[in-house]
Amino acid sequence: MIADATGSQAKTIREFLKDGGLAGLDVGCGIGAKTAFIARHVAGTVGIDPNRGDVREAQNRYGGRRLSFLVARAQALCFADGSFDAIFFNESLHHVPVDRQTAALREGHRVLRPRGRMLITEPVHGSGSFGQILKLYLDEAAQKQHAIKAIEAAINDGFALRARTEIQIQYRFHGFDDFYAAYRMSRPEAAANAALKRDIRARFDRCPRNAVGDTLIDYTASVWHLVKK
Repeated sequence: MIADATGSQAKTIREFLKDGGLAGLDVGCGIGAKTAFIARHVAGTVGIDPNRGDVREAQNRYGGRRLSFLVARAQALCFADGSFDAIFFNESLHHVPVDRQTAALREGHRVLRPRGRMLITEPVHGSGSFGQILKLYLDEAAQKQHAIKAIEAAINDGFALRARTEIQIQYRFHGFDDFYAAYRMSRPEAAANAALKRDIRARFDRCPRNAVGDTLIDYTASVWHLVKK
């Protein structure tokens, strides 16, 4: 698997950090690949996630002097006020329980320094070939819709909107087994469902391929660049 194959998300992060930043926080870091990319552009970075297994894997893969990972929840951050210059929600806000999403953004506001910045990326529900595959086993429409409402409320309550854009994110997979391996990691309880696997393969097989035969899976994501008032 090659994540962010066209580099659109990496470019967005680099542009967000072009003014520099001393300390960054990645909320919902998963196994840490994007957090490690962020860490190359700031002086120090912390990634947090409620999943202990993911945090352990992230620390083993990427942890170091300028990059660490902690088990924590977005709605109850374990940091002092004004601890960070930049905060990232990389496709993670909709994974916060809907009744805690507003609290998560308020916590982000609390731990940002004055004029600190927040970059939120959220997948557009049902978009692209990935959205069509995702519909087969997971309906996140309500969570994603509520995340957008929480962001809009935050813009009127402590943040200013500097920019809102949309980007196309693409993944490359070396065949169905490569894709399904990633799926099994994220949905181990469903991966043994043979009928669902057949349906996923059928949609996967309809996705375009590049010149070397890799399958291209894409989706659209909305991006908000917020500044603490």
